[in-house]
Amino acid sequence: MTRNTEHMSDLLQILIEALDIPPSYYRKAADRYKSLGTWLHREESAVAGFDPQVYPQGSFRYGTVIRPLDKNEEYDLDLVCELALPETAQSQEQLKNLVGHEVKEYAEANGMKEPAKEKPRCWRLNYADDVSFHMDILPAIPEEDAFTTLLVRHGVPKELADLSVAITDKRHPMYSDISREWPCSNPRGFAQ
Repeated sequence: MTRNTEHMSDLLQILIEALDIPPSYYRKAADRYKSLGTWLHREESAVAGFDPQVYPQGSFRYGTVIRPLDKNEEYDLDLVCELALPETAQSQEQLKNLVGHEVKEYAEANGMKEPAKEKPRCWRLNYADDVSFHMDILPAIPEEDAFTTLLVRHGVPKELADLSVAITDKRHPMYSDISREWPCSNPRGFAQ
């Protein structure tokens, strides 16, 4: 290896360390989303009967979290809260409010910096401690078989298509209506 190549390698290593999330922060984030999952399974939970599954999506799932460059920015932990319900059992709005009720109670019970905040697709929790980050919790339900079959016909492997979820979005024209017209996502399939 030439001296110039070694120098570039050293610089790249320094940059990676400066941008990467410390392992202790990653563990703290994982503990928090697992804590939310435990909360949703408690006996008094309005969603416990729908087998709530809380899992990360985005950069935390892929292991590509980047440390905020500005001290006023936060780490962003994106989560999915998937409930075992059919699309026609409620509207996107009803699902979002159902999950939101539990997220608000979780925030209150855990002394969050501020109440849970509604965003267009999710609920946000802001943490008040030494690690500045927030969790965005996206309500979701399993995508219907007819849709996953359509995905398979378009070349998506069945094992990935089966991981698709219908999600909530206040900007969707059918947000308040009970219908099969929901936005779709597939964070687990994409990660695989």
